[in-house]
Amino acid sequence: MSMPSTNLVCDKCGFQGSAAVVWGDFRYVDGDREIPVSRTLGWCADCSNFVPMEDFAVKDELLSEIDETLKPLTVRAKRWASFSLFRRTRQDRLDEVERLAALIAYLALIGERKGSERCLQCGSVNVEQFNGNYSDLDPYSSNQTAIHTGFFHPGCGGEFLASINPIRFHLRFEPKFYSADGYRLGRPT
Repeated sequence: MSMPSTNLVCDKCGFQGSAAVVWGDFRYVDGDREIPVSRTLGWCADCSNFVPMEDFAVKDELLSEIDETLKPLTVRAKRWASFSLFRRTRQDRLDEVERLAALIAYLALIGERKGSERCLQCGSVNVEQFNGNYSDLDPYSSNQTAIHTGFFHPGCGGEFLASINPIRFHLRFEPKFYSADGYRLGRPT
């Protein structure tokens, strides 16, 4: 599937960036567990650019995912005899328990680190979340004008305008690994 990207251009100095920087496969490594990194578009003062930054807001989707992960465990717990009869059922249960453990570990991580979100490019805490809006753009329309986002270029003062990039991307991402403190790691062994 191809993906449209959003271009962001400062109306004062012409600086250009892209919201596509948040695309990819980002994971925390905690012992032998990998936890997906929740991220959002941000501005890093140290990078002087748009960057993916950690997002520690507890979203309804996360709570729904925990509920959905618990449902089959609850159903299977009521049918405890099936655990010993079918190997596949045991493996399914182990996968569900591992997923639930990862979600709980993520909740613990964001509880400890909320307020110290990092840039996922350089590791700086000198970041601010992009609080503008470009959701009104239609990625399937070919004649759109740039829209005002309401986000102002730090240090410049110009407002970023958003437009859909006419080039669509089809990408495969290599995972990027981070410590529980938000620092970039090499590939885990």
